[in-house]
Amino acid sequence: MISFEPTEEQKLAQSMVQELAGSSLRAAAREADDHAAIPASILAEIWSTGIVQSQAASDSDGGSRSAILNALLIEELAVADAALAIAAAAPMGFASAIATLGSEAQKKSLLPLFTGEKYHCAGVAIMEPDFLFDVSAIRASAIKTHNGYRLSGKKGMVPLANQCSHFLVVAECEGAADAFIVERGAKGVAVGGKQPNIGLGALQMANVSFTDVALESGARLGGASRCDVQRIIDSARTALAAIMTGISRAVFEFVMPYTKERVVHGDALAKKQVIAFRLADMRIETDAMRWMTWKAASILEHGGDATRQAQLAYSYAVEQAMWIADEGVQMLGGHGYLRDNPVEMWYRNARTVSVMEGAVGV
Repeated sequence: MISFEPTEEQKLAQSMVQELAGSSLRAAAREADDHAAIPASILAEIWSTGIVQSQAASDSDGGSRSAILNALLIEELAVADAALAIAAAAPMGFASAIATLGSEAQKKSLLPLFTGEKYHCAGVAIMEPDFLFDVSAIRASAIKTHNGYRLSGKKGMVPLANQCSHFLVVAECEGAADAFIVERGAKGVAVGGKQPNIGLGALQMANVSFTDVALESGARLGGASRCDVQRIIDSARTALAAIMTGISRAVFEFVMPYTKERVVHGDALAKKQVIAFRLADMRIETDAMRWMTWKAASILEHGGDATRQAQLAYSYAVEQAMWIADEGVQMLGGHGYLRDNPVEMWYRNARTVSVMEGAVGV
């Protein structure tokens, strides 16, 4: 019999992250958004879950990486706050790409950065600062030289860019997409100021420019062999779908008790047929988003071609998460626009997450 129930080990990890999210992360989210920065103490708590460090085990080590478990835990973090979830998912995406697709030298050099006791950030840079950005038409380019590569281009909405030690940059090289590991301090790398986005202000997202950056041949992800860039993109889309599922769940779990307690014209809002049906649809769509995300994560975990499923999960989550967030604001009426309630922040975050192509990973 096929079962979609998480294993006992997955449930234990999920419960641990859920407890942390409810006890401290949710409470810290508003202040982080107001101050446009994540406190070091909160980053330390995220690090304490071990979710990032678990990505640092290579396949040859028989490591504990699991795309399904990652999707479960990222959703739980996103229920507390999407920005804090991305603060975990961004370095996860980098470490996972190195562990899965990197050369032995790259694994030996970079994975230890994620095994220490302090939060460490590195970013995956796929998206470009273009309103018409298309992940299938990357404009950043790497030109092969006699001793390596020369990288040029610009990437946008990189989370915690100023804290990143390295960037994994997707660029066109010799007619196909490729990925390169670039040190933050390399000559020609410039991190711009934080972008004033509508949501996720705590992530201090910024554009990163690469101007004739000289790279050694060993900077190419996978070394001499071209890596599977599509897997990085599929992983990012799956993680974003998990985050949008978490936001949607947070909205639903907040408005459900409100509509039961809010009395309008002598009866609770939840008893109004139009509201009851919308609440049911919110729950149905959230569950659908989760199943689609898990399916994509399962294909990734088993080494299959997850491109179609990851795209479906991502596209569906973008549409439904925005609808659910909007419904949440509407159900609270005028209160939905007040900062006293978190729904307005979740609405802004959902809108911003929906355009963050390639900033995270599972």
